[in-house]
Amino acid sequence: MRIALMTNNYKPIMGGVPISIERLARGLEGKGHQVTIFAPTYKEQEEEENVFRYDTLFNRFIGGIVLPNPFDLRIEKEFREKKYDIIHVHHPMLVGRTAVYLSRKYGIPLVFTYHTRYEKYVESYTGGVIKADKLMPMYLHTFLRHCNYVFAPTAGIQNYLTGTCKVSPDRVGILPTGIEERNYHVTEAEKEEIRREYDAMDCPLFLTVSRMAQEKNVNFLLESLSEFQKRFGKPFRMLMVGDGPHRPEYEKKCEALQLQDRIIFTGAIPNEELSYYFAAADAFLFASKTETQGIVVLEAFAGATPVLAVRASGVEDLVTTGVNGILTCENKEEYAKMLMDFCGENFKRAEMAENAYQSGLAYKEEALRVYNEVVTAAHAVPVIAGQG
Repeated sequence: MRIALMTNNYKPIMGGVPISIERLARGLEGKGHQVTIFAPTYKEQEEEENVFRYDTLFNRFIGGIVLPNPFDLRIEKEFREKKYDIIHVHHPMLVGRTAVYLSRKYGIPLVFTYHTRYEKYVESYTGGVIKADKLMPMYLHTFLRHCNYVFAPTAGIQNYLTGTCKVSPDRVGILPTGIEERNYHVTEAEKEEIRREYDAMDCPLFLTVSRMAQEKNVNFLLESLSEFQKRFGKPFRMLMVGDGPHRPEYEKKCEALQLQDRIIFTGAIPNEELSYYFAAADAFLFASKTETQGIVVLEAFAGATPVLAVRASGVEDLVTTGVNGILTCENKEEYAKMLMDFCGENFKRAEMAENAYQSGLAYKEEALRVYNEVVTAAHAVPVIAGQG
């Protein structure tokens, strides 16, 4: 089968969508399918055989990502020459509209994965001035009428699509992002190497992995850690893995909060090395409210690392308080208390770590199996205009 994966962002940008697409492509190719990823152009990109780079309008846009040019005529030329069997698009706007055009013009099935709570992004970047909680579902309802099938990463997002966005339930299914095998097999020596590198052999080691951008709620995480430091009164280490447009701002804030000796900004870490960091940490800290699933949550689970997070969509479908992590409200005092409880002498961290690992196993390889079944079915079902 020839499969076109279309996206508004991809490597070298670090994020859940690029990781999800790369894994999906690799898994499908491993099963003998031919895959092309249609992705925008970046100055720092590496050339890859299965990636077609289309033009970029602006190299810096909201949150530091590029603004792709979905009207690049080379997209259709490349698409027409390869004679694809199915399109899997990962964004409802920009290249999403291009995918709809190509699907309708060439009579090729279109499937879509809902990765991002876009209304939350809008609220984050406008300081809550613009509310998109009504507008976005209306747009999605219209866009999804053109899709043969829609993938939701969790049951909660599936309910959002069928309920709020009014997508027919028979066209929505759950396709969680699979976790790669290496994430489950980090050795004690590899964990110890990370802890020694960051001087965390005898103190709690916390970790977060995300783009250093406003929508990830990093400011809240820093303020909560400041409150925790006041209460804990002992050394700890926090690794902030990732890069992004607001990293310099966060580094300055660390100094203002007197956290520079506790928090380390590592910058971006290659994907193939991240499993060591997840497994080495005592807990994965997460404050983002814009996730549909949060691949990093599953990667933490695969490393037997409990997740301590702000309660939000996507994350609350994965984390069960007291079992594989803890969820709390977006309140820095409450978050600091959660960290204190977790670090307490009588807290059952080993039991929670084992539960986290078992939670991660539930997602192992399942995504690709479901994807292949649905692609086969979608290929035989024509798009029905106005369905939904």
